[in-house]
Formats: sequence, C-alpha cells, structure tokens
Amino acid sequence: MKLIPSKKILRWSGILLLVLLLLGIGGGYYLTHRYRREWNYWQNLPRSVKRLAIELEIERVIHRLFPPTPVPERYAHVTADALEQRMRLGADWLLGMQEPSGRFQYWYQPTEDRFSHKSTDNFLRQAGTSFSLTLVYEMTGDGRYLEGARANLRYLSQFMKLRDGDKAYFLFKGKAKLGWISLPMLTMLKIRCLTGSTEYDGTLKKLANMILFLQEKYGTGQYKSTYIYLGDYEYEKHKGWESRIYPGEALFALAGMYHAFGDPKYKQSMDWAFEFYSAKKRWRHHAFLSWTISAFTSLYDQTQESKYADYVVQLSDHLLTQQNLDSDDEVYGSFHGLPSANTGSYLEGLGDAIHLVHSTGDQKRWQRYRAHARMGYRWLFLLQYTEDELNDLKRPEIAFGGIRQSLFENQLRIDNTQHAISSFARGLRYVFGKQPARAHGHAPCSTKQHSFDKRTD
Repeated sequence: MKLIPSKKILRWSGILLLVLLLLGIGGGYYLTHRYRREWNYWQNLPRSVKRLAIELEIERVIHRLFPPTPVPERYAHVTADALEQRMRLGADWLLGMQEPSGRFQYWYQPTEDRFSHKSTDNFLRQAGTSFSLTLVYEMTGDGRYLEGARANLRYLSQFMKLRDGDKAYFLFKGKAKLGWISLPMLTMLKIRCLTGSTEYDGTLKKLANMILFLQEKYGTGQYKSTYIYLGDYEYEKHKGWESRIYPGEALFALAGMYHAFGDPKYKQSMDWAFEFYSAKKRWRHHAFLSWTISAFTSLYDQTQESKYADYVVQLSDHLLTQQNLDSDDEVYGSFHGLPSANTGSYLEGLGDAIHLVHSTGDQKRWQRYRAHARMGYRWLFLLQYTEDELNDLKRPEIAFGGIRQSLFENQLRIDNTQHAISSFARGLRYVFGKQPARAHGHAPCSTKQHSFDKRTD
C-alpha cells in the first residue's frame, strides 16, 4: 500500500530526529571523555555558576553583533596610582610565598589556612612567577623583586639538563616541556636587559637551541610541545595532544633572543612558525593568543615589518570577543563564561597590543584597547585580597595582596597573582604611560617608550 505524503514526512522526521539524538549522545560521550578534566570541573560547579556561564556565552555572541558602548564610570577607579598599588601588593604577596631556596609555595587556601604540598608543584608556574617579578622590578626599581626572581632561577637551575653539549632543557618530575624551557629564558632575558649582566648568556643560547631542535622535529614550523614525558619521546603522537600555550611562550623567548643577540636564526624560526600558526584553525584557540601577541609585538618593534603588526591586531581583536561587556554584570571586564583570575593572562597580551597599535598610529584601536584593559583591571581588583576582605580569615596577613581564583573560589595561587601583576605592569606602562623606574642596562629592553597624550584619558 502506497504511503500518503504526510506519513512519509513523519517517517523521515523520525529518522532525522533519531540520527540527531545519536549524534548528540555520541558527541557528548566523545567530548566528556576527550576533555574529562574539564567535564568533571563543570559537573562540580554550583548550578548558579553554570547558569551564569550560559548567560555570559549568549551575551558575548550578542555583543559581537552589537558591540556595547564602554561605561567609564564602572572603571573610573582604575587609575595609574591604584594599578601600581595593586601591583606592589601582589608582588609582595608572591615574595611572602617564597622559601629561602627560591621556590614559591604553589597555593594557599586562606579559609582553611592550608598551603599546597610540594607534590603539587608546577614548574611552569614557578618560572612564570619569577618573570612577573622582573616586570615589577622594571616599573618600581625595588631590588627585592629582582632578588626574588634571581633566587627562583637558582632554584630552577637544579633541574637543568644538557643534550649534546649545545642544548639545555629542564627535567622536572620526569617531564621536559617546551614551555618549561621558554619561561626561565624570559626571566633571564629581562634581567639581562635591565641590568646589562651577561651571566645567563651561555645558558640562554643552549636553551634557545633546544627550542629550535623541537621545531625541527616536525619540519613544518610547528614547535613540539615536549621533549620527553615520563620516558615517552613521542608523547604528542601517542596522546594526540599539543599544547596551545607553549608555542607562544617559545616565540616570545625567541623574540627576546633575537633582540639580545641579533642572530638571524631566531627570526627565521619565528618566521617559519608564523607560516604554520597563521592558519585560522590554529590561531583561534584562546590559550594561544596572549603570549603570541607579546612575541610578535616584540618582533615588530625590532623589524617594523607590517605582517607582524597585522597578525597582532588579528589576534587581539579575536581575544576581545571573549570579554564580558555587560556593564550591569558583577563580572564586567572578565573573560569567558567562568570568569576567573585567568583574565590576567589575557590582559598581558592586550597590554602589549596597546603598545603595538600606538606604535602603528592606530588611534581608534589604541583608545578601544585601553578601555577594555581598564575594564579587565576592574575585575582583577575584585579578586585581590585587600584590607576590606580579610576580616573572616584565620591568618589575614598571609592572604593580603593575593589574587583569588574567582568570586566563589578563594584559593590563592602564584600563577593567578603573577599573571595579574604582570598585566598591571603593562597597564602602567602602556595604558597610563608611566615611565619605568629602572634605567635599562647595556642592552635596552625590547619596547621603546612612546610619548603619551594625557588628553585622551
């Protein structure tokens, strides 16, 4: 018997719905297993936080189509003086977390008065913390921050290993990663720049050679994320994983090497990587943006090649699509659906982008980027423990100055605080035009200081 059209429609509609249901179940199964840690984190969030994340995602989509006008009164309290005070508070908190060995305590839980165990240490966050202290030293001239960075380098140096005599890397808990090579280099390069010291030159060249070696592994311009991972020299291949963050850190380190030593092989490596990472499917990952913006801002400063400036603007415009811009929200100025101290890492890249667009004369973006940066600083101010938030803590003197994970997670981690103060240092220099207090050494630092038009505030 011939089916009437309406029955055919019902049958095919049912088949289509079944296919969509199976795809949804299959996709959900894949994602929750492929991103197990993220899924477990999401499951454990309070319902109100999940609801907020969904609302913010919808808002950001709408704001991409209809950008809201900035509301300066919401961040009018973010002044140069306030930013410097908050930066110093955060830097002092980090020094308070440093042991005589130079190691930093990874985290402190103020409501429980509990410190992290050494087994939870993260090499990358140790190294990033010392780099942030060099930026605070540059802006303030306070030698305590320089000594804190040097002490941490001494601690990290015990994990350094040599390969073939001309390459070096850091082996920590059986792992050697690209980012672990790059971040200590940034600290060494900054100290070299600010003091004129050449004490790290030999080590820097060996570490840089290791970055170039890891890039040659693929022969495509991509940087291999690990050298070894618990005995596995092909970890990426076996796990199907590549870091989104490490390439930008490596690029920033190589930009510093090119500036310090002028060897064309460092620029050649960056150009090779530029060809690879310029593909849209690679640069749009959020974790890739900030360090890469800083790297190519530095290279543009050195070469004035417009392709680097264009790339930085492309990345920076995309970065801002993740900022929460509803001025009625408490999380105004933060990034992503789960607003946290991670905002500091995005503001690091945005700070360097502000410098770049000022260099290129892009006045419209310069004004816009500066407004967005101040919105972000406003959010980070909310997360910092100051005198008003210490009353209910067991040992308020230990929490004072630290940056909380979020408004509902008050754990104080060194990486959250170091990203925040690093972004504040850039803000002082490029948003507010404050001159660095530390006179540069024999090798001038990587970015020139611009004249600043106070009338634009």
